Amino acid sequence: MTSKDDSAALLERVNEACREKSPLRIVGGNSKKFLGNAVEETQTELSIAGHTGIITYEPTELVVTVRAGTPLKELNEALNAAGQMLPFEPPEFGGSTIGGVLACGLSGPRRPFFGSARDYVLGMRVINGQAQDLSFGGEVMKNVAGYDVSRVQVGAWGTLGVLLDMSMKVLPKPAKELTLRQSSQAHASHEFASLLRQPLPLSAAMLVDDSRYLRLSGSDTAVDAAAAKLGGDVVTNDDQLWASIKDHTHEFFTQGIQSHGGESSLWRISVADYVPAIDLDGEWLYDWAGAQRWLKTSESAERIFDAVAQHGGHATRYTANEDPSQPAFQPVKDPMRRLQSRVRDSFDPHRLFNRGRFHPEFDHVDAPDGAVSV
Repeated sequence: MTSKDDSAALLERVNEACREKSPLRIVGGNSKKFLGNAVEETQTELSIAGHTGIITYEPTELVVTVRAGTPLKELNEALNAAGQMLPFEPPEFGGSTIGGVLACGLSGPRRPFFGSARDYVLGMRVINGQAQDLSFGGEVMKNVAGYDVSRVQVGAWGTLGVLLDMSMKVLPKPAKELTLRQSSQAHASHEFASLLRQPLPLSAAMLVDDSRYLRLSGSDTAVDAAAAKLGGDVVTNDDQLWASIKDHTHEFFTQGIQSHGGESSLWRISVADYVPAIDLDGEWLYDWAGAQRWLKTSESAERIFDAVAQHGGHATRYTANEDPSQPAFQPVKDPMRRLQSRVRDSFDPHRLFNRGRFHPEFDHVDAPDGAVSV
């Protein structure tokens, strides 16, 4: 694995942008360019791809500290060699870096049973919008006094700073994994509820059309006992199945979707797992035992946001679209709107980072000197 500390050069680039009030477009492997709102190509690119390598990794401590530009594939290989894994099972899009994964807050099928990306971040080193090199947290779980700043960065889409290094908790890989396929009915996600109330070693649960898939992870005894109790057909090569869901290579994600304002777009719907089927036209895949729902549809962004909001959830577009009238993220309402704006003020008062990518309404602020930063 290539190892290079590029933090000094990155800090100087941000310092220059800070002096000139010039916006920066942060990229890693650029594998998630299609996510979020379009960022103007005229913004200066700031690449963290050269800031790579594992800084420290002691398998017995279950902690790894790594630079943000490290390819996710290489990190997974290093952990796998020690019989360990990132518990939140992040998607491995082509060229994905660990910094990009955390910036976008991405988690895979294991998330509802093991926790999200944010849950496993212990510490982080960041360059903020005032060109300050800051470190937060550490390498143990209980190290926070006050705000947990490291985890605030997860899912901020690079708008709160340039991620440099991150420390994360890892876990041993389970001794055995097995996936069962059971017959079901389309949209019958409510049937997951009874399973979630039982002491089962579930690590993934999905409904596609009329098939329900349950992955069991744990000791040989626990997995075998649960499989006998649940019944169903054992899925061969199930690791490929879950990788295709995690990485969006399953046919559900690859067929019938038109990008750049085409007829059908892919949306991620996040709601409580007990929410019934949502009245939106299109094709559905229910992941996370019904809490994460993928929708292929030609419905407008406004229609989707309204329908999902009625169920207390939020929607995110997963198809590139440069039309500003079709935003990628669920609109934020007060008081959360005011809170998020204040957080942006604290980390990036001049809005240097990724303008337009994540809630563009927060890119327009009154700067401390009375000038308008846009």
